[in-house]
Amino acid sequence: MKALLILPKGYSGFSKTTSDTLKYLGYETHIVYPGDYVKGWHKKVSSQMFRFPFKYRTKWEKFYLDKINRNYEVAYDAIQPDLVFVYNNGYLRPETLSRFKKKSKIAFFLGDCPYYTATNRHFLPLLFYADGIFTTDSFWIEALHKLGLKNLEFMYPSLPPQHFKKPLDADLYNKYKSEVLYIGMCYKTSWGFKKASFLNSFTDFDLHLHGDHSWKRWFDYFPKLEDHYRERTEYFSVEKINDMYNATKIAPVDANPGLLHAIHWRFIEALASGALPVLEWQQGVDEIFGNENVPAVKCFDESKEVVQYYLNHENERLEKVAWLTKVMEERFSIENNADLLANTLNLKVKPTALAY
Repeated sequence: MKALLILPKGYSGFSKTTSDTLKYLGYETHIVYPGDYVKGWHKKVSSQMFRFPFKYRTKWEKFYLDKINRNYEVAYDAIQPDLVFVYNNGYLRPETLSRFKKKSKIAFFLGDCPYYTATNRHFLPLLFYADGIFTTDSFWIEALHKLGLKNLEFMYPSLPPQHFKKPLDADLYNKYKSEVLYIGMCYKTSWGFKKASFLNSFTDFDLHLHGDHSWKRWFDYFPKLEDHYRERTEYFSVEKINDMYNATKIAPVDANPGLLHAIHWRFIEALASGALPVLEWQQGVDEIFGNENVPAVKCFDESKEVVQYYLNHENERLEKVAWLTKVMEERFSIENNADLLANTLNLKVKPTALAY
């Protein structure tokens, strides 16, 4: 059996665990990245094209999506997959997916909300070709059920092997050492004010804030942030991020504007590296961990007390990291996620009987 995976190139952890899950089911996996089929300036134009009048958007789409989908068809014909697994909309056209559907099972993993993602106006129509849709956000499941979509399942990716707890040599540890670490962009809209407000609640500590220039527009409101800000001018590799999380104690995790119930995936990267996530509370916290004592704040003012406690109680911090990791590894293991995929998609496999 063969599977064609249409995934974003920057999400190496997700690519790895998704591929491993399908390999566990007995699939030979082949990954294609839509970004490989277009130039850098194409991507920049496409990301802003939603701002233009519809007639110009459709003209651009004719060029941009056609270029990507022609390459998909070449890959599909060469591989002849039994399953096509797509992250978000994959820049697919409905007619492309209709062709694939004739011979292959179709599955989607939604990392962004199909109602708010402007990269492909076909996002919602594409989902009607799915044999199964998987997502971390229970709100999206409820919303998509209203459209008549079926086989929607709640699932988080397994913890990525690229992120793990490890000892660092003294030079590397001292280079990245921090009490609190945040790596991520900000927003130019009011969501940016909300994110800056959240991070501002950590400024009484040794906070290292690595991000894009969008953070600067909020320094007038939150001047203490500027002292902790380090503008990121280059790409951070998975390995570097792992090192940085290994050299910190606390990792703030904010709520993404597109995630209505789910916890941001940054929580998974930090946790697997041994840092304690301090979460902006979302309903997903209770959906995963129940009523247990999770470091998740419903009011940003609570952050200082939570961080101070765990910085003063290292054993409790390590115990909480271990417990959170155990819950995630048990509930969303490769084996459990594979079993959910097999049952939802009605795959002719027996995951528990396969060697991995």
